Amino acid sequence: MRVGKYIELLDQSLWISRILQLTVLVLTIAVLILARNNTIVHVAPPDFRREYWIGPSSASKEYVEQMAAFLITNAMTMSPDSAEYTVHAFLRFLTPEARGKLETGLKGDAAWVKSNAISQAFYAQSIDHYGPAKLRIYGTLMRWTGGKLITSKDMAVELQITVTNYSLLIKDMNYVSDEDLKRRRDTSNPNAVE
Repeated sequence: MRVGKYIELLDQSLWISRILQLTVLVLTIAVLILARNNTIVHVAPPDFRREYWIGPSSASKEYVEQMAAFLITNAMTMSPDSAEYTVHAFLRFLTPEARGKLETGLKGDAAWVKSNAISQAFYAQSIDHYGPAKLRIYGTLMRWTGGKLITSKDMAVELQITVTNYSLLIKDMNYVSDEDLKRRRDTSNPNAVE
């Protein structure tokens, strides 16, 4: 009687083992198929100051601000040794149209920094929005040569952005003219004297 019970338990455990093996195989195949088709790489701002969200084709104002300030700061902060790499890294965040328009100018700026042995740093201070996909980043650009500060200039960069496949890309970038900067300073400080 014990032999019969033992054979019955062995048969049940073999049956359960085969079912579990088949289940693991099916789940493994499903995970591989799903992972291959839906892998999302999300670039996060390096400094989380405010809560944000990002979707396949849109992002919160907070995400746009933090990523845009990070990208522009990195693109404009360079030394003779890092200039080429800095531009190359920034070009990955441009749409194909923007890359075609801006690549030559950005590489020219990097060559100028390298040939004149200048180090520069951009310090973002504020951001104004002009709609969901257009913003202006205000800050100070400082330049050094031989360890001495040679210029410190207030400036602004205007960006048009897009969010594609969970990634923020720059559609256009322009430097804001000195007249527009002066106009902004005058309107923010009504007691300013010319």
